[in-house]
Amino acid sequence: MTNEDFTKKLDAAIGASDYGKEVVADLAEHFDETGKYAQNAKDRLDERLGSINGWLKKHIAAGDYAKAADEADKLAVVLKALAAINA
Repeated sequence: MTNEDFTKKLDAAIGASDYGKEVVADLAEHFDETGKYAQNAKDRLDERLGSINGWLKKHIAAGDYAKAADEADKLAVVLKALAAINA
């Protein structure tokens, strides 16, 4: 798979939100054409998941549900990206 194909696949799966564009740009920047692109992308997305989950829990504990909802939206984007990579 080429970087262009990879980017198109992610764009189709994630959508056009600002955060989605950020995720796609990050994964495309670190694309490895030697065949490790999927593992590299999964590793980068796992890091994002950890961070998002941490902030989500923190915002919920603080009662800041608007910020928690923003983190939940980000979580959905990352999960869609992982699903696209695994497909």
